[in-house]
Amino acid sequence: MAGTTSVSASGKSISADPRKEMLAAIDAVAKRGGITRDRAITAWYAATLLGIDEDDAIDAASVDGPEDGGCDFIYIDHDQEVVYVLQGYVSDRTDRSAGIKKWNALVAAVANVKDPVSFRHGGRHDIYETLTEIDVSDYSLVFGLVTLAAKSDQISRQRETATRSKAYGSDAAFFYEYQESLYDKFLVVRAADRNVLRDTLSFVGAVAEVKGEFGQAIVGAVPASELYRLHEKYKNQLFEGNVRLFIGERKGGINEKIVETAQARPGDFWALNNGITIVADSFDRLRGSSYEISRFSIVNGCQTTASLSRAIERAPAAGKAQVLVRVVGAKKALLTDIVRYNNTQNPVKLSAVRLLDPIQEGLRNAFSVVGYLYAPKQEGAKTVKSPNRIELDRITQYLAAMSDDTILEAVAKKVELFDRSYKSIFPRGLKAERVMLAWLLAQEVEIERASLLEAADVTSDAVMKAILGIHGTPWGIYVANTIIDRSGSDLSKLTLNKMVSPDFRFAIAKYAKRAMELYSEIAVNIVDTSDASSSTRNELRTKPFLDKLKRTLSLRMAKISSWKLPKLHSVSN
Repeated sequence: MAGTTSVSASGKSISADPRKEMLAAIDAVAKRGGITRDRAITAWYAATLLGIDEDDAIDAASVDGPEDGGCDFIYIDHDQEVVYVLQGYVSDRTDRSAGIKKWNALVAAVANVKDPVSFRHGGRHDIYETLTEIDVSDYSLVFGLVTLAAKSDQISRQRETATRSKAYGSDAAFFYEYQESLYDKFLVVRAADRNVLRDTLSFVGAVAEVKGEFGQAIVGAVPASELYRLHEKYKNQLFEGNVRLFIGERKGGINEKIVETAQARPGDFWALNNGITIVADSFDRLRGSSYEISRFSIVNGCQTTASLSRAIERAPAAGKAQVLVRVVGAKKALLTDIVRYNNTQNPVKLSAVRLLDPIQEGLRNAFSVVGYLYAPKQEGAKTVKSPNRIELDRITQYLAAMSDDTILEAVAKKVELFDRSYKSIFPRGLKAERVMLAWLLAQEVEIERASLLEAADVTSDAVMKAILGIHGTPWGIYVANTIIDRSGSDLSKLTLNKMVSPDFRFAIAKYAKRAMELYSEIAVNIVDTSDASSSTRNELRTKPFLDKLKRTLSLRMAKISSWKLPKLHSVSN
């Protein structure tokens, strides 16, 4: 944002106004909490982008001060078992970036957080008591530098190194936000809020009110005509919180039955349908059985609502059908679980639920700028695979294959990637460029794997057939990423616009070719070939195989300079 205009990380032109807009929001938090701007930016970021209650965020930012050990902000999310530690900085000029001291202070905080006794020795008993309330070793640690300042290439490189090396432990994740990336995420939150801002909903008859630890809810019968009105007005926006859009009215399918029932038996519809669930920020009774609902979305019932709309268009009397509707005003942390457990009529994979995460929303926004469709929801008939269409289940496996911590799950336990490993695969601060690198590597590794498989005499060599089988793709990605890490490529300088060029794809193909050659050569010397009936595929799924592959690969890296692989950051400059 130097001067009056700049270009954001996603390639959008930005005027000076967005900075003023964010400054105004930060200053409002500062005024409300009686804290400085540098403190307020961490509280604002936590409340706006991490979903932390603003009062709790302001309180978390109050640790900033003498002997804070590099911690401007500390917040413990007990539900998600995450400790957030932030450093904040607001520059007085659009072209000034944060100094490296800010990053160094954040990194220094890792040791202090893991061993809180240093805070007690420094007289910060408040921080010491906060961190000793929990066993920090059981929590994930997220460290972030949040700045309303120009990008620092030096800090970007340091963040990349800290993430790649895992020198601070596998439980520590790092991110760096500067004014362009901050505004990109601000736009996602503001403009793609995944819901309808405000409207009314009228029930038929009495409405039951329910309160519990989840929050509060109202339950009652709603006429189909009311759902039809909302659907006509908002279309797919009404289902932004749903895991999929309308999948069509296939012959013999459930949606065809819904349409037929609404048309032929509207009086019985309430008893025959499971109903729908709406999640809202809040709801207020207006008069009688009419309520105003704020920031809401249908999270279960897209098929019912869209099918009823079709039925009413064909037979207006179908509008008299009644539907059981729950409006849930729940904690945001429960959204994923609400969606997951309410979508049971048509089975829903956890991967589909993850489509709704803000991290996926941000990536979807970034990839759209370069013509890629990222993590789309299911809609209608099955879509043909395309290099420019990134399905969430596939990219999750590819990203998992790039890490020592998750490669074995990528090979053998793909179904678990969206559960216990999801946060490590998609950490806060994950760059779209990292995701693109995984996607491009996978495309080229797959091409090379197929080529080697076709060239090898796999009909008589069962071992090589297994090595180059489906497990070959994640292992090839793992080896390729290892080579890239050692190649001297400065990944902090990559941009999506560079990465979609033919020259970059050609460079990635060279890494994929070398990786598959190395993998197949090393693997065949690792696996047990003494027993022709032994399961090579099972060996490829084990930690001993990973350990042997890493050791041999490390030795082969001594020759990396002779491979003449291109530095990725210098491609398509």
